Amino acid sequence: MKTKSYSKCGRVLDLYTKLCEGQMVVKREAADYYGVNERSIQRDIDDIRAFLDDRRIFEPQDKRHIVYDRGRKGFFMQN
Repeated sequence: MKTKSYSKCGRVLDLYTKLCEGQMVVKREAADYYGVNERSIQRDIDDIRAFLDDRRIFEPQDKRHIVYDRGRKGFFMQN
């Protein structure tokens, strides 16, 4: 259920914050919450992955990356 109106940028930053806090992001739940389709959430996750990849160019010690857990059907951040 959509509870707030988010811009794409706001949605991506909110997802990034959740991942940084150790929360799991489940595409279906996130899509429902933000009022978008699952493909939009997948693109958002891809944007976050690209950000982390780019960040490693300047901060090679930053080993964070986004992993998909098939059993729990969600994404999480791993160091």
